[in-house]
Amino acid sequence: MIILASDQIGYKVVEYFIEKNEPISALVLDTKNRGNFNKKIIEKYQSKFKNNEIYYETDLKDNETLERLQDVKSVYGILAWWPYIIKEKLLSIPKKGWINFHPSYLPFNKGAHPNFWSFAENTPSGVTIHKIDEGIDTGPIIFQKLIDFDLIKNKKNLTFEATYKRLINEIENIFTKNIKNLVNNDYQSNIQIGKGSFHHTSQLPKVLKSWKQNIFKTIINYDKQKKLLIKNKLEILDKIESTRKNNNINWMNILRTSIKSSTSDTLKIIKMINQDDNKISSLFKKLNDDE
Repeated sequence: MIILASDQIGYKVVEYFIEKNEPISALVLDTKNRGNFNKKIIEKYQSKFKNNEIYYETDLKDNETLERLQDVKSVYGILAWWPYIIKEKLLSIPKKGWINFHPSYLPFNKGAHPNFWSFAENTPSGVTIHKIDEGIDTGPIIFQKLIDFDLIKNKKNLTFEATYKRLINEIENIFTKNIKNLVNNDYQSNIQIGKGSFHHTSQLPKVLKSWKQNIFKTIINYDKQKKLLIKNKLEILDKIESTRKNNNINWMNILRTSIKSSTSDTLKIIKMINQDDNKISSLFKKLNDDE
């Protein structure tokens, strides 16, 4: 077993495997040391590992490290709250692939900050343990749980920090409840149904300044800003449309002037323009025929 561990969940997964005497062939820790759990793992469990069995995220950029991980011949790999996208070379190392922990009800809110987007876009909240494939959070689902935070009923008290902690606890519970099934490959996985949604870190809006913010108030402000943004964009499109209309008139005036000064040459150019327009129309027709 290779474990890539970060934050509280990473610590809990390592703790569970060691306390249950389950073999860990290699452990990779988050260089950024989220939650300061690296120190806890090292102080408590370093004696359980050989010198060449503990690595850090930055080591994975080194081909020599990847070759050593390849040599351990691990059957499974676990991404325990791992915040990085793993490279193709690492993806192929465990014989039966990787298992990932994701704090959303997949296929909704793949990618970054699912706890924010589930509220912002009114999509299901939950947690998922799934297999890893070439995409980001797109692999087959092994276990998952739907969580209803009942935002309207709890609008005065819910914060992003509190709901995130709940998600951590829920995914930890799913893991400990089903760990034997995971280790023994005694489970069924199902492909994700539907497109769901995906978000990049850069999409997080400026209205969110702290994870301690009240969710209901934040989402109300986010919706207001979103509506204002759409309104401004539509106004810009109206201006573009108006400008293009004026520009079309300008083009016609150029053609009128050109015909007056050089009728034959201008008509040849107009014919070429018409031929290209017909080609474009034909391509659009092909697009419609392929549907």
